[in-house]
Amino acid sequence: MKSLSFILLAVSISFISSANALESSVTLEELSSELFESYDSRPGNLVQDAVSCYLDGDYERSAEYYILALQADLDDNPIALFNLACCYGLLDEAELAGRALLQSALAGFDRPELIETDTDFSSVRDDEEFIAYVNEAMTVMEETRERKSIGVLGERLYLEFPSLQTVRVHIPANYDPQQEYDLVLALHGYGGDIAEFSSRWTAFDEGDFIFASLQAPYAFEQNGRTVYSWTFHGSSEWDRGDMPQEQKQDIFKYSMELSSDMILACLDEVKSKYRVGRVYLLGFSQGGIMAYWTGLQNPSLIAGIATYSGVIDEELYQAGVIESATSLPIFIGRGLQEDDRAINAKNCLMDAGYDVTFFEYEGGHFFPDEGLRAVEEWMKENE
Repeated sequence: MKSLSFILLAVSISFISSANALESSVTLEELSSELFESYDSRPGNLVQDAVSCYLDGDYERSAEYYILALQADLDDNPIALFNLACCYGLLDEAELAGRALLQSALAGFDRPELIETDTDFSSVRDDEEFIAYVNEAMTVMEETRERKSIGVLGERLYLEFPSLQTVRVHIPANYDPQQEYDLVLALHGYGGDIAEFSSRWTAFDEGDFIFASLQAPYAFEQNGRTVYSWTFHGSSEWDRGDMPQEQKQDIFKYSMELSSDMILACLDEVKSKYRVGRVYLLGFSQGGIMAYWTGLQNPSLIAGIATYSGVIDEELYQAGVIESATSLPIFIGRGLQEDDRAINAKNCLMDAGYDVTFFEYEGGHFFPDEGLRAVEEWMKENE
C-alpha cells in the first residue's frame, strides 16, 4: 500500500540538499549527469518526478530523483530525507532506510507516528539494523522536542496587530480611469510569494481587467529565500512542536479568518483606487484554500472563484455555508499527475449544486500559462 503521508509531504514544499544523502545511494545505479543538468538544478521539478515515479511504483527511480533534488541546493531537508527513506523501505533496503530516517530526524523531522505506522517500512520494520536506526532517530526527536518545550522556552502567546501588506496591481494596456473593469485578485500558494502570479500577467491573452496579486502575511525561510504562508501551517516556524494540537487547530483556523479579512480589506483598497465591476478570486494550492474560504463565505462580494490545486476541508466550515453560495460559478484546474485534491473539491461543490468548470492539463502541482488563459475565457463566458 502506498503511503498517503509520503504523497502529502512530498507535494507540500520544495526540497533542499544533503551531501550525506549521496552516501545512501550505494545500491542505486550511477546518477546521470545529463538528468541533473536537464533540470537546471531546480529541486522542485525533480521532486515532481520523484512523486510521479513513486506513484507508478518505480521506487528506485523515485529515490534517484530525490537524491538529485537533495544535491540541488545547500541544506538538509527533513521531508525529502523521510521520503527517500520511504523509497528505501519499499526497495527492502533496511539499513539505507534507517540511515535516511536518522538523517531526517537530525535535520528536524518530528513525526514519530509516521515512522511507526507508515506501510512503506513494512518489509524492513523487523530488521535489526533498521530498528537500531529508528531508535536513534526517536531519541533525536525526543531531545529536539525537549529543547523546544514550553518548560525551556516559556509559554507562547500570539498578539494581533495591524501591519502593512503588499499587493501588486496590473491594469489593462489601454486603461481608461472612467471605465469600469473586472478585478481578479490572485492568491499565491504556500511557500510562494507575490511574484507567483504578478510576474505572469503577460500570460493572459487580452488582460482586459485589473489583476491584483496579494502577498500572504506569514513569512518564513525556505531554500535560502523568504517565502510566505496564509496560515499557521506546515513546516515553517509558525507551526511549533511545543503547542498542544487543539491549540494548533484553533490558531490555524483563526489565522485563516485573519487572512480572509486581509483579502477583503485588499478588495476594498483596490476598489477605492479603481472603478471595479465584478470581482473574481484566483488561488493556487493554499491560495486556492483561501479563495474558497473567503469567497464561499462572502458570495455577495464575489462573482466567481477559480482555483488550482485548492482544497475544501468541509469540517472547517460552519453548517450551511457551502450550500448557501451555490450561485457562484467555480473554475477548478488540475494537473493530471497530481493527487485528487482538486477532484475532491469538484465533487464537493457539484454535490452541493455549484456550476463547476473543470480544466485538466499535463503536469503536477503547478499551474501553466494555458491555465491562466482558460480562467480568462471562463470569466468571459460568465459575463
